[in-house]
Amino acid sequence: MKPVTILAIAVLVFAVLAAVIVYSNLISQSQPQAFSTTSAGGLPLPNWAITFGDLKAPITLIELFDLHCPYCAMAHEQLDPLYRELLKTGKLRLVFLDLIVHPEAAPAHQYLHCAYNQLGNKTYDLITQLYKVFLSDGAQKQLEILQGYRCTNTPSKSVFDSAVKELLSTLAQKGVAIRQLGTPTFIIIKNGTINVVVGADVARVISLISQ
Repeated sequence: MKPVTILAIAVLVFAVLAAVIVYSNLISQSQPQAFSTTSAGGLPLPNWAITFGDLKAPITLIELFDLHCPYCAMAHEQLDPLYRELLKTGKLRLVFLDLIVHPEAAPAHQYLHCAYNQLGNKTYDLITQLYKVFLSDGAQKQLEILQGYRCTNTPSKSVFDSAVKELLSTLAQKGVAIRQLGTPTFIIIKNGTINVVVGADVARVISLISQ
């Protein structure tokens, strides 16, 4: 084989390998990583989870939510004043984790993560607005608001589902089994103790985070 031919093949192989590496990097950047280690009672939370408050707050509340869940909306409306008070005083770390029960809500959740990337902490006010709009005007009006934050780098529904599955698996390993999962579900970590409230039992949630 001629030296020129060998050189050409070597250059071609190098180019292919470089293209594969670049493509792999682009894919890893465009697909949000599913999990990252946190100090929330040793529970795994995705690095894209919508989070508010001090990471070192004495109370962590993980809320599994669905933007098309009327019970989530009604519970949020009642809990909102207390959430704001505890966030303001540094006593609460509030995490919203997507549990999409209504499949048609998936685009709304993806747009919400676009909004979070753009608005940061102001996303909390948007979530409050979205629930109010859902109760008063329905899912379509909610979606119209969210479409203003459209982007491309958001978790897919399968990634959302995997995050919830990983969280539930870890809870089970810690002896906290959730027999019937629904929205909203509140996972409250306080003083090293994990409590779970399934459903819109607002009084129970308030009692656990107010003490």
